[in-house]
Amino acid sequence: MRIILFFIKSLRFKQQWVKNMFIFAPMVFALHFLQLRYIKNGMIAFVLFGIVTGCVYIINDCIDKNNDRFHPIKRLRPIASGQLKVKTALVGVVFLLVVDLFLIYQFNTDFFLISLIYISINILYSFYLKKVVILDVLIIAFGFVLRVLIGGVIDQINLSPWILIMTFLISTFLGLVKRRQELVRLTPPDGQINTRHTLKLYNISLLDQLISLTTATTLISYIMYVLNPGIQMKFNTENLYFTIPFVVFGIFRYLYLIYTEGKGESPEEVIFSDFPFTLNIILWVIVFILLIIY
Repeated sequence: MRIILFFIKSLRFKQQWVKNMFIFAPMVFALHFLQLRYIKNGMIAFVLFGIVTGCVYIINDCIDKNNDRFHPIKRLRPIASGQLKVKTALVGVVFLLVVDLFLIYQFNTDFFLISLIYISINILYSFYLKKVVILDVLIIAFGFVLRVLIGGVIDQINLSPWILIMTFLISTFLGLVKRRQELVRLTPPDGQINTRHTLKLYNISLLDQLISLTTATTLISYIMYVLNPGIQMKFNTENLYFTIPFVVFGIFRYLYLIYTEGKGESPEEVIFSDFPFTLNIILWVIVFILLIIY
């Protein structure tokens, strides 16, 4: 029984559910969020893909267990701490993935293909790509794009290129912030980092410049999105630009939390621990919907 509990803990459902919420983005932007069929499809995909990403986490933990033992938080994970043996974890992953992928195939074949792509890329990431500076962040961002694509294929929604571009940019921004905060927190006085390999190749100055660049491009892409004639026609309103201040505040608030309070290593922590940031998201959603309805 303890082994099962350690295995479930290693799937890290608590840490990943915010990321998998990107699956619902196409449904929201296509104005199907009040229709039961779309909600049901989204929930099924959310659960099934949550198992896929959980299994990927376990594979990565098995590969990284030696390095994770030097991390103040990761060393407490079941695999890194030795509570769950690597062989046991991998046997469980194979069984769970086979069953889950079968269910995904029965649900939607395009979803199945995207899941295979996600698994393949992340296995490559775990073994090699995460050691390649810059590319390690871009691969994570691409994973968010795949989540949005899943939300599109399960409901046969044609996705605007701007949605995919914004997803990629904001995910890259969050990934760069995470790297920066890891570098700040994990660099010991002697400068010898023993956890993530690519942290040795980054420096604060470079990451700050990249964060500034992705901040600007993310804002510009959102502005171009709401001002795009095709998007205005789709939503039957030219007033979506009223939501721009909320996006500006959200990104600036996130930067404030990074540089003044040292947050950002865990995006979900920022989203739910900072009241102004959370309230801003809620207000953005409300204003966006009201502009579309009225």
